[in-house]
Amino acid sequence: MEKTKSSCVKVSNHIPDDLTVSILSKLALKSLVRFRCVRKSWSFLFQDSYFMNIYRIHFASNHNYTYADHSCISHELIQPYYELHNALFLYRGKSFENKVRLDWPPPIQQHDLGFQFMGSVLDGTLCFSQNWEIPNTVFWNINTNKFKTLPPSSLEFPPPFYHNAACAIHGFGYDHVTDDHKLIRHVAHCLHVTDDEDLIPPYHANWEVYSLRSNSWKKVDIDMSNGYFNTDLRVHVNGVCHWCDEPEDCLVSFDLTNDVFFRTPLPSCVDDNFGLLLIDKRFVALNGSVAFISTWETSCANKLTTFHISVLAELGRKESWTKLFIVGPLPCIYHPIGAGNKGDIFFLSKDCKLVQFDLMTQRIEKIDISYGLGKKTLLYKEVFLPVGELRDV
Repeated sequence: MEKTKSSCVKVSNHIPDDLTVSILSKLALKSLVRFRCVRKSWSFLFQDSYFMNIYRIHFASNHNYTYADHSCISHELIQPYYELHNALFLYRGKSFENKVRLDWPPPIQQHDLGFQFMGSVLDGTLCFSQNWEIPNTVFWNINTNKFKTLPPSSLEFPPPFYHNAACAIHGFGYDHVTDDHKLIRHVAHCLHVTDDEDLIPPYHANWEVYSLRSNSWKKVDIDMSNGYFNTDLRVHVNGVCHWCDEPEDCLVSFDLTNDVFFRTPLPSCVDDNFGLLLIDKRFVALNGSVAFISTWETSCANKLTTFHISVLAELGRKESWTKLFIVGPLPCIYHPIGAGNKGDIFFLSKDCKLVQFDLMTQRIEKIDISYGLGKKTLLYKEVFLPVGELRDV
């Protein structure tokens, strides 16, 4: 019997550099940051201009949502006669050319100017809250036209010797694990009121979460200071609500599923170029990640604006902020107001118009939507499926 000769084929374990670059450029930012310790050369990837150009293209084109985002909800203050009113408009179309004014749900008083407005990009569910002391908070799905007035919480009623309740909504979003819309807020009661402006009265404070599915409030027993936060510095990404604690200069994140807080120091905003002034800071949800956009302006008469866009790879780690994009200098743009889901960011121009900037093509397109007093614009998805469904009241 003739023996069969076995041949050994030597397989090389070497991966060509161009293939390595191609693979790494397609990784999620969190994985890429972690893999920097695998090889010494990989630790310098973020300083490699060739690699970063490839990575930016993949990041901007990685659409985490599969729908066309040519719909937006816009809140503005109008003055038909002598009194300011709240108005809500729906814009549709490639350039948002189709405009329809929406009727407010009955619980919302359009004459009350002191309310907060947030939205869920997932399914068009909006959250409105009027009055800081005894809030009237409403969830409203504009696709189904169903709304829900949130019940009062036991924390709204002050403990003995305390009064002056103040409720601040820090986040609103969708918990995909439990198929539920949730809201987190901070409730504080002052012990007394003093005429001394330099004396801050002691207060009693708690955090609580509202669940639409159970239609109930739950106290969150976590020692987390309220701090000062700007309502423009709030964003919801993948079941986590984020906001900025400005005194501490850090991102505060709350996981809606696990009721856990995270604190992440913001990236250092250092003026690398002479004559630039930091004039604005914003958070946006960019392709499924939290992005921090710092706005810089020249101090000369012909002011030019530059935007630095850093993306967070991992909560709680300052070093995981990665500066991916520098936009500008541009002569006509003021500050960002949000991000789309196709690698584009929406800005406010200096003539108060909405501007769309494509990160991939670097093209700017003006949109015929005026951005006036007290206005906020949210992109949304037209879905009629029961996602964390608002039930009939």
